[in-house]
Amino acid sequence: MQETDIQQNIMTTAYSEPAQIEQRPTPPTSQRIRRATMTADLLKAHVTLIEKEVILASQADLFRLVQHHYYTLQAWHDQHTGWRIQRNSHVIRLERHLNALTPGYLYERLKEPKDFACLTWLLWYSENRQLTGRGNEQQFLLSQLAEQIQEQSALDQDGEEPFDFRRPADRYSMQRALHYLEDLGGLQLVDGQTREWVEQAGNADVLYEFTPVARSLVAALNPQAVESAAAHLANPATALQPTLLADMARSPSLVRAWRGLLLGPTLFRFDDPSAFAELLTHAESVANELLDTFGWLLDIQRDYACIVRASGMALGPIAPLTPYGTNDQIALLLCQAIRTQVETNAWPPPDAFGCLHVSVEDMSELFYSVREQYGEHWGNEARGKSSRTLLQDVYKKMRQVGLLRGPDEAGQLLILPTAARYAATYEKPGPEAMPTTRGRTKANAKRAKKTPATPLPGLE
Repeated sequence: MQETDIQQNIMTTAYSEPAQIEQRPTPPTSQRIRRATMTADLLKAHVTLIEKEVILASQADLFRLVQHHYYTLQAWHDQHTGWRIQRNSHVIRLERHLNALTPGYLYERLKEPKDFACLTWLLWYSENRQLTGRGNEQQFLLSQLAEQIQEQSALDQDGEEPFDFRRPADRYSMQRALHYLEDLGGLQLVDGQTREWVEQAGNADVLYEFTPVARSLVAALNPQAVESAAAHLANPATALQPTLLADMARSPSLVRAWRGLLLGPTLFRFDDPSAFAELLTHAESVANELLDTFGWLLDIQRDYACIVRASGMALGPIAPLTPYGTNDQIALLLCQAIRTQVETNAWPPPDAFGCLHVSVEDMSELFYSVREQYGEHWGNEARGKSSRTLLQDVYKKMRQVGLLRGPDEAGQLLILPTAARYAATYEKPGPEAMPTTRGRTKANAKRAKKTPATPLPGLE
């Protein structure tokens, strides 16, 4: 709703019911402050619950806040998302259920597919100890864990290479998974240093202990959803197809819309047309509810919708594009170059869902031209990489923030309509950013500047 509309509504109400408005008593100052505090606390509880994967009892203030508002929070999710709040004396967490396998958002601790695989094996190991009667003794040696995972991953390879922790890459994946689970509160380091195990320093070993948080993560697992997701991912034909899971299509459309928005980063009409249509029907009420509940804004375009948060509000693992990382800069520049290709009719127009279908050859050619034009602004590491390796890194970044999918086995990419949100330029270096020794310039001269992009027809 525009500001002028809000003002007009206020004026209309004021003129239509002047007597009633004048007769309403003004609450005492202390009462108004108390109401405002309660509203702010509830908003903070909502945001904390949705953006923190786990709230530990050791986080005393947040734990008490969410515990205090538990019934109100659960009632809200019963109505809008259908998600349940799992809580006990140790941990509170919101059990989220996916509707679609929409990629996006980067967890800083987990970077590679094997990192997530190691996390899954860690939880398996925790549950296996429960099932084999060793649940009362939750301490374990990292060497024993690694040996068990190697054996189990070799039993049913299913085309995947089993783990071999003699390889440094596999040890680093395990390290990242261990640190991630430790950050969640699912592990406690008892003795030793993981870094020494990773570097294979002598006979270094590490003693860990599982906590009740690990058990709660396993208890919330939905095997049917995992099987449905695995079947979708294992089918090469679905690589560039809508990501809505068949088993989840039976959920109410508006519930799926709420879930897609809150899980982020974007709800695409391409993935779930009926949920998107239901969102459009209830756009005003959803926007108001989102603002009142979380303090967030709803941005709805023709082919997608997303949540807009104020800078610095996010508590969760949200990793949008920034002007600072080299891969981020390249992704922004590629978005601008893609727009140019569409505007000049060098590439076919977007489809009915605002998506572009592009071959890897065309995308590589576009990347080469971007590198030739702007490569001198990139860091030494990026300049030292081959174009193929660097482009793969940029693909990964664009997939993580919801701009691109693929490539598939046929070498096709799907560029999503969110790519039209971005354009970028480099600021002209000023006198304080003149080249220094060895041709390097200060960081200020290398910073990419994001500029708002005017949506393209059919690609807004």
